Amino acid sequence: MPEWKSRPAPRRVYSAERRGLGIRIGHSGSALQRCAAKIACLRDEARRWGWSRAALARLAQWLREHAGLRFYGVNLRPLDRRPLAPALPPGIRVCLVPAETLLRAAEDPELDLDRGFVREALARGDLCFGALEGERLLSYAWRSLGAAPARDGMWVRVAPSCHYAYKAFTRIDRRGRHLHIAVSLVSDEHFRALGNAAEVGFNEITNYAIGAAADYLGRRRIGYAGYLIWRGRRIPFRTRALEKIGFEFFEPPGDPPAQDIP
Repeated sequence: MPEWKSRPAPRRVYSAERRGLGIRIGHSGSALQRCAAKIACLRDEARRWGWSRAALARLAQWLREHAGLRFYGVNLRPLDRRPLAPALPPGIRVCLVPAETLLRAAEDPELDLDRGFVREALARGDLCFGALEGERLLSYAWRSLGAAPARDGMWVRVAPSCHYAYKAFTRIDRRGRHLHIAVSLVSDEHFRALGNAAEVGFNEITNYAIGAAADYLGRRRIGYAGYLIWRGRRIPFRTRALEKIGFEFFEPPGDPPAQDIP
């Protein structure tokens, strides 16, 4: 009978990497880097806007992402105020933008426009005012006398004596030249001629960057509105002051083909 000899079991080397410690350490390092980046971003915002505003922005973001709560500041701008129009660079004109110009501009990825959005807005009777250099659209702002889509399938409407201002944009390389102010003032002339009393719009309560233009144009915050997304439902709310101007978020019956405002 052959003699069988047992062999010693091979020695196993358990390195930190093999036990997974290296992976955990790597994940911990990545988490620390993300945390440090968030703190640096918060400090930058605090230096720019102040700690209270920076903290409010973080709270609003948490409520939006984890509680399904969207809330906005609603602004009113009476048209009886007539601020001076800013001086524009030579070659730029401000006007009601024709439909063909808008559809052509929708092909430009820098303008944050979509052909479907443009067609639907024009079909509702909405108007777009803009600043053009030749036939090139530099800045634009949309206006509506009726209801218009907002976000998350919700729509906005205002009283017939007001018009709703939404979706404004200026090319990045043309910002800081007061184009939005000039566009808004031309829009004012149009609606003033129709007997309209005020412009109404809403924005994120933490959008502090629009403050300078809003102050110049005379926009003032008069209330708050929003909606809660809960179990597939969207429940709107508003403060009492907004009842006077008829501002409200609402969910239209059926499934309208309109796109949300980007």
